[in-house]
Amino acid sequence: MLGQAYVRGMHLAGMAATLKHFPGHGSVLEDTHHEGARDPRTLAQLLDADLCPFAAAFAVGAEAVMMAHVTYPAIDALPAGYSRRWIKEILQGELGFAGIVISDDVGMVAAASAGGVGARVAAHYAAGCHVVLACTPALVPEALAAARALRDPPACDLTRLDRTGRPRPGRHCTTTRSARAFSSI
Repeated sequence: MLGQAYVRGMHLAGMAATLKHFPGHGSVLEDTHHEGARDPRTLAQLLDADLCPFAAAFAVGAEAVMMAHVTYPAIDALPAGYSRRWIKEILQGELGFAGIVISDDVGMVAAASAGGVGARVAAHYAAGCHVVLACTPALVPEALAAARALRDPPACDLTRLDRTGRPRPGRHCTTTRSARAFSSI
């Protein structure tokens, strides 16, 4: 499968593999950067289609997964990235994913259902995300303040990331110049 090949290729290059957008984004027409999106399919339908490539890629060691800002009302009223049902019960429980869970960007229009930026950050963490993305520079201070205000920040076992996620310049780069540039990042 393509997902497995991607993960294996990333690992051969010495890098961690991140899959996105869980639990699937291909059956909605809306661009969640600009509007909300709803996928009416049932969990059984998603398990037969969109979730298969994720499960296969998890089986070969994908380290991280990014959540979708898509709502699946047959499963939960909340968008997947705000949903404990999706993250804790399905992704981590039923599918057994033990890696890092990343939100999609809190600045996207489809993320607005949780409220302002601070509420979005808190909602992602409450649902089980380990990393919350704020990709618009103007939103970063508010997102950081919200993350710092959390009483119980989420914990994540980084041992899987340490296995492949630490950069080793000689392994990734073919020239000394590019190896130095990579290691300075």
